[in-house]
Amino acid sequence: MKIQSVQQLLTTAMTYVLDFEEKIAEAAPKMADAASDADLKDLFSKTATKSKDYATTVEQAFQKLGEQVHREDNHIANAMVREVEEMIKNTDSGPIRDAALIVAANQQQLFRVASYGSLDGYAKAIGKQDAVRETNQSLEDSKTGDKKFTELAESKINKQAAEAGEAVAA
Repeated sequence: MKIQSVQQLLTTAMTYVLDFEEKIAEAAPKMADAASDADLKDLFSKTATKSKDYATTVEQAFQKLGEQVHREDNHIANAMVREVEEMIKNTDSGPIRDAALIVAANQQQLFRVASYGSLDGYAKAIGKQDAVRETNQSLEDSKTGDKKFTELAESKINKQAAEAGEAVAA
């Protein structure tokens, strides 16, 4: 289907966001299992729950727009999930893997920021911001989530990873 209106652009973007959230809801528990740090495990567990909530919010936005909920395969989400699987496969459990998982988590959070920000912009452009108002909370949560993962990395994980790498090299 050729997109010929901002309304179509909005609903198309929503299909990709919905698929992304569903895929991250499935991937986050695997990331939690692969993490060794208890705080990181907790953040991934919360991510899984939040992603499910975000997916529900996007479905509600479809309804508010009078559109049928539909899904499109999000190739970016597929690539992100594959990358996480490769990170897990190619690292041993410990701080180096944890640091790699945080990179993946930050990428996911920033994808959300871009996506939800775009949904808001499209909805405002066509006077339908009420339909996506709840997704603004997803946008704010994603910004906060990015900060939490970064703070965890900077406060301890990156240092632990560097020390673990030095120990291996010695």
